This record gives sequence, C-alpha cells and structure tokens, in this order.
Amino acid sequence: MDVVQKTATMSRHYPVLLLFIALTTAACTPREFTDDPSFPPVFPDYIGVTVPEGMAPLVFQMADGRPFRMEQQRIGDTLWTTVRAWKRGDRRGVRYAPFPVYISSDPIDPVIAYRLIEPGYESWRNMGLYQRDLSSYKETAIVTNQANNLGCVNCHTFADRSPERMLFHARGRGGGTVFVDGQDVKVLNLSQVGPHRQGTYPAWHPDGRYVVFSSNTTRQCFTIRNEQPIEVYDTDSDLIVYDTATDSVQLLIETQDRLETFPAWSPDGGTLYWCEAVDPGHIPQSRGQVHYRLMAAPFAGGTLAGEPQEIWGSDSLSVSFPRVSGKWMLLTAARFGTFPIWHKEADLWLIDLETGQARPVEELNSDETDSYHAWSSGGNWIVFSSRRLDGRYTRLFLSHFDGEGHFSKPFLLPQKDPRDNQLRLKSYNIPEFVTGEISDRQERIAGLFKQEDAQ
Repeated sequence: MDVVQKTATMSRHYPVLLLFIALTTAACTPREFTDDPSFPPVFPDYIGVTVPEGMAPLVFQMADGRPFRMEQQRIGDTLWTTVRAWKRGDRRGVRYAPFPVYISSDPIDPVIAYRLIEPGYESWRNMGLYQRDLSSYKETAIVTNQANNLGCVNCHTFADRSPERMLFHARGRGGGTVFVDGQDVKVLNLSQVGPHRQGTYPAWHPDGRYVVFSSNTTRQCFTIRNEQPIEVYDTDSDLIVYDTATDSVQLLIETQDRLETFPAWSPDGGTLYWCEAVDPGHIPQSRGQVHYRLMAAPFAGGTLAGEPQEIWGSDSLSVSFPRVSGKWMLLTAARFGTFPIWHKEADLWLIDLETGQARPVEELNSDETDSYHAWSSGGNWIVFSSRRLDGRYTRLFLSHFDGEGHFSKPFLLPQKDPRDNQLRLKSYNIPEFVTGEISDRQERIAGLFKQEDAQ
C-alpha cells in the first residue's frame, strides 16, 4: 500500500515536526468512528514522554499493525495527538483519547556515539563505532573494524564529550589504544609504555590530560541451568593512569586480594570513583560472591591525593558504570559480578552524593537488562541501553532529569521507520553524548594498521 504521511501545523518554537506514518490510503479511511477513552496502543510507546526541543520526529505505528490517521495540536509546551485507527475492511473505526508529548527547552548534546555489534559472544566480525545526530535520523560511521584487520573496536570515550578528542581500543593484530586529537591520530600499546598493563575501561579526566584505565584480565564461562547463558568475569584488575603530556603510564592502584574496575570522575576532576570487590578466588564457581562496591579518592597531579573511601555498597548487589552529574551519580546494579549486560536483573540506581541516599530508578527500569548510561553535559538528559523490547538486543532510550532526583518516562531513540527498532539485528553498545559531529577517521586509522602490518 501507499505510505500516507499526515502532520499538523505546530508552533514556530518547535522547528521539527513530530511525524506519524499510517500505512494506508485515503480511500480506506472509515467515515464513522466510536470514541475510546483510553490512549492508543502505539509502538514505540511515546505516550506521555518528555523530549528536547528540536528532537528528530517521533515516528510510531499502531502496535497491532492497524492503519491510522492522526491530528496534532500544540498548546504551550505540550503536543496533543489524537489517533483514529481501524481494521482493514471495516466501515467503522476507533478514535482514541488525545495523548501528550511534553517538550522541554533544557539543552541536550546534539550527538550520541555508540558501537553496533551482534548481541552474542560468538560473532563480532562486522562492527563499528557510529554517531547519531539527534535532530535527524542521520547515522554515520566514526570508524569500523574494516580499519583494523576485522579486529574488535570497543570502549570509546571522549575528552569532556569533545568530538575532537577521543580514544578507543582496537583489538587483534597490531592492536592497541587509538588516540584521536584533532587530525593527530596514533595507536599506543599501553603495556609497552608502562608497567605491563593493558588498558581496558577508560575514563578521560575533565581537563583532558590524564586517562585512568582499569587493567583487566577477563574470562567468560557458560551456564546451562539458569536463564543467564554466559558470565564474563575478571580474575585480576587494577587501575593505571596515562599522562598524555608525558606519554607515560603509571600504576595507580594495585592490590592482591581486590579487583578494581570502571573508573569515573567527578565533574571537576578532583575525585576519582571506581568499583571494587574482594576477590573470592576460584571464579567462576564463586561468581555469586562477587559484589563490587563504589569507591572514591581525591586525585591531583596524576595520582591519588588521599586514602580510598567506600561510598556505597551492598552485600546483595554489585555495582558498575558509575557516572556523575553535579551531586548525582547513576550506576548499574546487578545481583553479582562485573558484566551486567548478561544479567537480566540489572537495573539503574541513583545516588545523592551529598546525602549518600541511593534508590533504584523505578521510572527507568524494566524486567529486562538496563545497563550502560551517560549524562548529557547539561545534566538534564540521560541515554541508557536496555533489552526491554525483546530480551536480547540492546536499544537506546532517553529520559529527562529534573535535577531534583526524578526522571521522566524513557523513550526509544526515534527512527525514520519504527520497524527499524525491531528489524535491525545489531545491539547498541556504550552510548556516549558528544557535543558535536565527529569527523570520519576511517582512512587515517586504517593507515595506522597498514603501517603496523608492514613492519
């Protein structure tokens, strides 16, 4: 059938129209409709969400595939949408109650960067780092693993969300950590520079000079008697710091009986956070005893400037991915372990760093895995990954934060065709906000690995 698009005139203060698509023709539209006081069953569920001004149009379909028409009216900062839907061939349709979409003027960073990868552990031959312009549906590659001999590309991070300074790991032949600083691109094998430690999970200091990495020895095991098919765990992990000014690597934290991982910074860079667990030994048999806790220490001059302190922890939870905005910290909590993406029970938690109070963010969490998350630079928006659609593929959701400890209903990252949310057989991994478009570095980075091959 033909695709019919119907939009309504909106306020000039909202430059991008919300667009809705009905797979039908005008001749098929019934002339009679009965009123239904409920909201329409739409996919994605955009009913009652809060979106940033200028967001790419929210495109949805009826969850049961019925054709529909809609009318829109913006009143103040609320867009009201009335949907009329019907079954093909019926002479009478249903008119649902108008549903709201709230429009916020709070600024959001214009780009999200992420990795696209198959959701399983057995296939990663076709992956890459990509960016999405939030004001449109434009998605472009930053770099794919065609540049590094089909190795793995992962763990990307940006210096203060800058599109000009970033790093990521390139695994495989000639691998290392790729640093991008404007047009200057280099690959560095950290184990050859410093104390024979590889960089794994990075955190770029807000002033751009230092990068703290966890150095992890990672293994995986497979389970057959529960719903979790795989467990990824560390047998050893410490923290190292790379100084971009001196091109040197030093040990920051090294312990024999503890596991340190997932470094993160306070906004001013004066405090380093990380996750730490007592090593129970004999992992994976004892993996259920691994409970990471949130730690912190003052940082200055490239080293810790005080004793580590425990900030928050639980004997029944294991925390990961601490991320700070102002006095608020978001982290992921699962029953145990260090790789929450394989834990269906993984949820997002919010900590008030001034009071120490922590709570699961029920308004964001689902019955499936909710894990990696990032703050926009203004602190009013987050993006996080979730498997709530089908239990297997991670998709990206956004939510507004009011600054007082409350999040709005999360909404799925809009696509030009809502079916792409279900038919794209890739998981979105490690979403990060960026303050501008990132230049294509594919050719330049590929040149680095060709040089390695020639040596």
